[in-house]
Amino acid sequence: MILRRYIPIGIVAFFGSLTLFGWFIENESIEAFVNDDATQWYDIIASFAIFLGALNLLKLQFLKVVKRQSGWQYSVIAIASFFFAFIIGFFMKGAFFVGEEVFFTQRAAENALLASGSSDSVRAVEWGAHISTEGGLFKWMFDNIFTPLSATMFALLAFYVASASYRAFRARNFEATLLLLAGIIIMLGRVPIGGLITPWMIMYLLVFVATIFANTYLKSRKIVFGVFVAGLALVTVMGTSMGWNPTEPAIFYLPSLQEWIYTVPNLAGARAIMIGIGLGIIVTSLRYIFGLEKSYIGDQ
Repeated sequence: MILRRYIPIGIVAFFGSLTLFGWFIENESIEAFVNDDATQWYDIIASFAIFLGALNLLKLQFLKVVKRQSGWQYSVIAIASFFFAFIIGFFMKGAFFVGEEVFFTQRAAENALLASGSSDSVRAVEWGAHISTEGGLFKWMFDNIFTPLSATMFALLAFYVASASYRAFRARNFEATLLLLAGIIIMLGRVPIGGLITPWMIMYLLVFVATIFANTYLKSRKIVFGVFVAGLALVTVMGTSMGWNPTEPAIFYLPSLQEWIYTVPNLAGARAIMIGIGLGIIVTSLRYIFGLEKSYIGDQ
């Protein structure tokens, strides 16, 4: 019980407190631990966690293939891809230079050297550098297999985002209507056609929308028609007095309006979310430090 419960809690509480409160203590040893040692420990632990996660993923995929569960063919592709990338990354340099030309294997590089009759020698890159060498096997696999597949996945996600946006942008209430209007303004304001829509067109459109609302709440058609005519006259007089400036008034110019929405309300909301995340991190850290959170040792 002590080894499996209280010692892990004590270790987490001690180092968690030291790391958290070390940011507020001016001591060279503590600052060195927080800035250097703790970060290196985290990287080491994260490396082992990634290794265990990869083994667990392989285990699940193997079981799926053995039991012939639905979609087991994709599990075969996942297992083969894992070992393919693992072998290339750890056991094959895949980058041998003859002059400026790169070859995947040393034999191919030597054959090219013999065929050219050059006095150069075959140069192999260092281990570790081979994964980022332009023209190398691992870099070729990353650029020509992984990157296109990632782009395909995000392209498919775009359709799901569009579907979710369509459902979210339905003007069913006041909040959804604001979201719809803000989305339309930002989308139009960030494309070239948005700059062609003058503020006066927007103002005429607002007069039309105001007339529709007036027709909903006012029963007199004469009053509704008067509102419509007065709105048109007001916009026309303003446009004439301002020379029909295509960018004024700026509050109705879509590029300026979308920039304001993006930098003021959007930024305020993003900062509020970050503050909430920060408070959540603090609360979670304190729960670990005081031993209230025990999920990492298997307790519910």
